[in-house]
Amino acid sequence: MAPLGSLSTFPVGSRVRVESLCDCPGARGRLCAMGITPGTVVEITSCCGGPVCLRARGCSFTLGNGLAQKVFGRLDRGEIAAA
Repeated sequence: MAPLGSLSTFPVGSRVRVESLCDCPGARGRLCAMGITPGTVVEITSCCGGPVCLRARGCSFTLGNGLAQKVFGRLDRGEIAAA
């Protein structure tokens, strides 16, 4: 099984399945409103040590590094097979 990590730790081009969100109600509500919920697959499109750009559910988002560190996931199974 792939290791669990925050969105800010995955390289560009990774497809990550969201496993869990932080316990902070404000951050969790904001992420859920954007459609970033457990089970969602997101694609990292840019990550340069600051904001993380990603695609999820047909939309593009940019999360600040602090918020991206509160989303935990694993490489999607298809991504692991290709590696």
